[in-house]
Amino acid sequence: MDTKRAGAKVVYHAQGKIEVAHAQEKTATALSHDAVATPDTESRIADMLLAYRILVNEGVFDSYGHLSVRSASNPKHFYMPRATAPGMVTRADIVELDVATGNPVEPNAPRTNGERFIHSEIYQARPDVNAIVHAHTMAVLPFSVAGVPLRPVMAQAGFLPPTTPIFEIRKAFPPNAKERGVLIRTPALGAAAAKALGKNPVVILRGHGMNVVADSMKRAVVQAVYTKIDAEVQFAAMQLNKHITAMDAKELAYNRIESFDIDRPWENFKNNLARASN
Repeated sequence: MDTKRAGAKVVYHAQGKIEVAHAQEKTATALSHDAVATPDTESRIADMLLAYRILVNEGVFDSYGHLSVRSASNPKHFYMPRATAPGMVTRADIVELDVATGNPVEPNAPRTNGERFIHSEIYQARPDVNAIVHAHTMAVLPFSVAGVPLRPVMAQAGFLPPTTPIFEIRKAFPPNAKERGVLIRTPALGAAAAKALGKNPVVILRGHGMNVVADSMKRAVVQAVYTKIDAEVQFAAMQLNKHITAMDAKELAYNRIESFDIDRPWENFKNNLARASN
């Protein structure tokens, strides 16, 4: 017999049945009106919570980085956690934010991540995007600073463009800026990063990390992991010969036809996580 806390809501989704919220957590979760979002949105949030642990386990996340999902019922809103380490995110940390402003819907919401404008500006620019990964993946960072473009060198990374774009944040500041950092902490910087992303699934941020986008959290996670693996393969290949062979235009175009099943790697990542937890 299944048991749960009084007032808790259970949602069924890809990884089975999990308790996702409690009626008494209304203020802690900072949702707009109810203790939980709609069932479809709750399912997206549940996948996001699992994705945090997958990306930590797969070496995509360090002590920083963040995910978000667009609301299934209101595309003008999205969800992401308050500022906390990726491996520590829980349902009670999730905050509902406004796409237009990047600010929490509730005025008394917990302190949100300063780089939330990465997410809000991409959601504004890309109606096709429902999930975003922002990570500081070590394998990808060399391709942001060495003048060597990240290229799709393996079939499972055929979602990448011929060369992955790089966002140079220095160009997003006015020439006379008195202060200039590398974090994306304003709507203007978020919009500049979204412009650099364009219609691509990935943009690399110079000296910072990468943004990976997709129509679902599953696809965003799979693309983030295989961007990391592709970077590792390219780096290893260049130790043998700096002149590497990447996928060409015809192979990339055909990749949409022979694209592998997203559920297969997702289920494998879940299994890796379960084994690591034992």
